Amino acid sequence: MYVTGGGCILNSMKIHARTERLLLRNWTPDDVAPYAELVADPDVMRQIGNGKPRSRTYAEEFVAEQIRHQETRGWMRFVVEAAATGAFAGFCGFDDKTGRLDFGWRYEKAFWGKGYGFEAAAAALYVAQNAFGLTRITCQSVLNNPGSIRIMQKLGMSEIGIEMSSGETVVVYGFAEEWPEGL
Repeated sequence: MYVTGGGCILNSMKIHARTERLLLRNWTPDDVAPYAELVADPDVMRQIGNGKPRSRTYAEEFVAEQIRHQETRGWMRFVVEAAATGAFAGFCGFDDKTGRLDFGWRYEKAFWGKGYGFEAAAAALYVAQNAFGLTRITCQSVLNNPGSIRIMQKLGMSEIGIEMSSGETVVVYGFAEEWPEGL
């Protein structure tokens, strides 16, 4: 996999990483509409939080929060975009709302099952560790989401704990050397 990191400016848009097929970039207000479509899709949201689709207001608040993060700290849940077409694919990146550094992703169904999830996650992880020095990264997933769990395992993460989130049992993954005692 070809990954470049560290950021460059392309047409006034900061690109954090480029892979063979994807760009990881900053958010813009123009991303509200495609993100609102993504989170309104019941199939996409089935494994997220309470499993219910989200509103446009939720999408607007999420995008505004990501823009604040990119302006204040540089890292966030990066937009994932198809490099060849510019199509909005979803997001992949980091948040710290829970008190832990949470690595997460969400993708349009058109990008499922084709390796895009791992490609974006590997690029985001590279940027997080090498450009921002982030450590003690965790990922979590409901137990019946084999796609996300497979991505975590391919990244070299292992199970470090089980906990409850939104009334669901979730498995938490991290890098064993950063979490030798688990959660």
